[in-house]
Amino acid sequence: MGAGRLRPTARGVGVGLAAAALVLAGLTLGRREAVAIGVFLAALWLLSLAALAAHARLAGRDRLAREASPPEVVAGGSARVTFSGVLPGLRDAVPGGAPVPVPAAGYWWPAPRRGEFDLGPARTHLSAPFGLWTGSAPVTGTSRVRVLPAPLDHPALDAVLRPGAGGLEAADPLGSEAAPDDLLVREHRDGDPLARIHWGATARTGRLMVRQEEWAPEPWTAVVLDCRAVSFPDGRHRVDGGAGRTWMTAPAFERAVGLAAELVQRLEFSGHRVLLLDQDGHRLDPGLADAALEPVSREAAWPDALPSQAVSVVAVLGAAAARDLPVLRGVPAGVHRAALLLGPPPDGHVGRTAHAGRRVQATAGGTTGTAVGASGPAAAVPGQTAGGVAAALEADGWVVVGVPE
Repeated sequence: MGAGRLRPTARGVGVGLAAAALVLAGLTLGRREAVAIGVFLAALWLLSLAALAAHARLAGRDRLAREASPPEVVAGGSARVTFSGVLPGLRDAVPGGAPVPVPAAGYWWPAPRRGEFDLGPARTHLSAPFGLWTGSAPVTGTSRVRVLPAPLDHPALDAVLRPGAGGLEAADPLGSEAAPDDLLVREHRDGDPLARIHWGATARTGRLMVRQEEWAPEPWTAVVLDCRAVSFPDGRHRVDGGAGRTWMTAPAFERAVGLAAELVQRLEFSGHRVLLLDQDGHRLDPGLADAALEPVSREAAWPDALPSQAVSVVAVLGAAAARDLPVLRGVPAGVHRAALLLGPPPDGHVGRTAHAGRRVQATAGGTTGTAVGASGPAAAVPGQTAGGVAAALEADGWVVVGVPE
């Protein structure tokens, strides 16, 4: 109900009908007293409306300040909304529900799901003289609360990240079974200080190796989140963000967002500089509160946006991975590449690293099983199965791990 939009109460409807009936009956029957009473009631009805309209205009000018604290919470948390004053019948609009009464001390708003939500505007309840009309007036604006996704600590992540340390398992630049930190070593050259000798890599390779600390003290890692609606077709729906805002999401996409959030958290903790991209190469906010499905079906274009400093990439992919195979094969071979495929695992296929020929299995629900999969329509490309997508990526040097539904 907007400012100035007023409505009669049940009493007001009765008085208005009575006024009209008395005037009509008095004119028809020639009874002046009936007409006089009807006119009086009509004047009272209009006077009550005018008084309420003036009250609403004045109330609308008396703006209250509002605050939501904290302005950023994790899904499952809550934010406290407080106001600079108290007005009779104050109610605040909340996304996806009826307005809530505002007590003097404010109220707690639970944030059960990820997104950017607008709380408000708050409105004060107004009542006209004689109880003939009712209405409300806005007395605050809105407060935006960013609800961050809860990181999803799935066992499949351990297949693309070093267990325990959180850093990426590096591709083998030496052509042997390299340890994760061998990506930051090189052969010894004249003048290299002995303090920089990497004894572990030296023992594995049989050559004197030194740490190449100046090459990548803060390695860049790109995390790619596919945000196309075609990649997450099941259960798509719109979310009410308040103040007329909506966005599209799906259960599988929310899992993908949680996985991406966990990837970012682990990588940053281990010292990586993380670049978070969508399928088109556009940068996403690291908090991922505003990530939403986009109604597009074009091929991915993120490889063109990879910075030259990027040494690793982890892509969180959905059902459209099949159509992106030509693009994914274009990622430079010198970049360590890993993919998380969301969906049911195809039968008889186990993910492997192409560099070392090792099997990578993800444990879900306490059992060890196939570690490759893709959601529903990996049939986005005719004849291309989920297992075929995984096999094609592995043949190109990707580490492929499935995240079963």
